[in-house]
Amino acid sequence: MGLFAFADEQKKVNLSNDHNEERVELSFCNIFARLRDSDDNESGIVTLELENLDESKVLIVFDRAYTEKAIKKQSKSLSIAFDKTFGGKAKGRMIDPCGGQMENVVLLKPSDKQNITEVVVNNEEPLQCRVPIYIAKYKGKKKLLLLEKQVIELNLEASLKPSEEYIAMDGKCTALEKEIGRQTFCTNPKHKTSLAKQEDVYVKKIDALKAEIDQIIASHHWEKEDGGYIRYTALKEKLDAINLSSRERDCGRHGKGGNSGHNCSYCSLSLQQIYHKMDDYYKKIYNSNNRKAAKAKVINEVNALYKCCTDPSCGKHASTWKNGNEYKNKIIERYNRISNL
Repeated sequence: MGLFAFADEQKKVNLSNDHNEERVELSFCNIFARLRDSDDNESGIVTLELENLDESKVLIVFDRAYTEKAIKKQSKSLSIAFDKTFGGKAKGRMIDPCGGQMENVVLLKPSDKQNITEVVVNNEEPLQCRVPIYIAKYKGKKKLLLLEKQVIELNLEASLKPSEEYIAMDGKCTALEKEIGRQTFCTNPKHKTSLAKQEDVYVKKIDALKAEIDQIIASHHWEKEDGGYIRYTALKEKLDAINLSSRERDCGRHGKGGNSGHNCSYCSLSLQQIYHKMDDYYKKIYNSNNRKAAKAKVINEVNALYKCCTDPSCGKHASTWKNGNEYKNKIIERYNRISNL
């Protein structure tokens, strides 16, 4: 058991969807741990890649435990054997295999870089993966002698929650969807701004978010089958499904002169109700584990609430706000606090 329990070096590797790659630097090699993108928030796959930094030696990682006799017959063109200086009793030594899932023996010449194994990790559950690396040299062209073994023990831990980048983008899309849901695009020809211009503001906002999503997908080099590509494409489809025409109607605020005033879904609320809504949003953001993402989800709605109070053309609130309603200062204070979070 001692052969398989001993480690020359132990390294801790923490991965997440925001930090999906880490390099373990050793004197003779680098080990790259990469968390593969996935839709599963319970388990994921970490791929390990080995880079040989030794300019004169060969590195070998074995897929299973071989007897000393079995490794000599790895292939017809190459024989692998223990050097006479290698520890242990001759003819009774065993190969120490790498952890994880390997399909065959991996041999790396100087400067080579290659995937060696992959392991399944559960969300935020530490996993130990042993990587025994054999250092060898050529004896002639068809024989490799194993000189020594270095056992690297990787303590892997992965957080598989959605990335902050995705949470923030999802929040932006949801906020815009809600903002549009509160709008009325007036069809009355007397309206100061034409219907096309009213809607163009939001068409541009939708296009801007879609362009931002495309940029994120391109920066990660995702293919169509990757989980990240699928998740962000779903956000684009969510934006495409927004129907501006369903918000078209006469706002009913046109006098003989054709003037128009502020009108939104919050005009029906009292200042007291608006304050309580803002207070709820403040508490939700403040108590969140990720205030930036939580704020991104609601800030457009917070701004709309504040605009409804302060817009001088608002028929419901303008007069009360100007005269200093008891909730005016409370709303201002709460709005400033949310803005500064």
